[in-house]
Amino acid sequence: MGFRLVVCIFVATQQRHALAFGSCVYRSRSVQYSSQLRSSTTLTMSTEQPSAPACVPGGKCVPCESLDKSHLLSPQQVESELASMQLWKLSDDNTKITRSYTARNFQTAMDSLNAIGVIAERENHHPDMHLTGYRNVEIVLFTHSLGGISMNDIAMAKMIDDEVSFSYSPKWLRENPAAKKD
Repeated sequence: MGFRLVVCIFVATQQRHALAFGSCVYRSRSVQYSSQLRSSTTLTMSTEQPSAPACVPGGKCVPCESLDKSHLLSPQQVESELASMQLWKLSDDNTKITRSYTARNFQTAMDSLNAIGVIAERENHHPDMHLTGYRNVEIVLFTHSLGGISMNDIAMAKMIDDEVSFSYSPKWLRENPAAKKD
């Protein structure tokens, strides 16, 4: 009998409460949980299979393993898609899109990363996520199997923008007024 942990993020504080958010895979079944421990305890777990991914506009995700190089977007196509998503940038080598920001504090940085993790598990499309200096976040999207950008990455970026609540550092927000639309 084995236990295979694919993704499991846990954040706890030593104060009067603890927060835990995450998603784990146990024997090929998705287990999503969130708990908030204060004076009372709430724990929700779901072992149901996640709903079908919906990465591509139109509601159906194309599994990344089935894509070939013809699904890569040109730099011009990516720039066109990113025109309405001002916080996302095309990398210098034209193979990734990134979104970087400074969160208000460590907890809000972790909250946004956990929320992105839930979307990534649901859609089965996983960004590279980096947290440095306790609140500087970078999200990097590309289709790993292709080594470049596909429509799955654009759709995932849009889902992140639409579904994740970001709490920015006031100084960073002043320097990046486009983020005020979030």
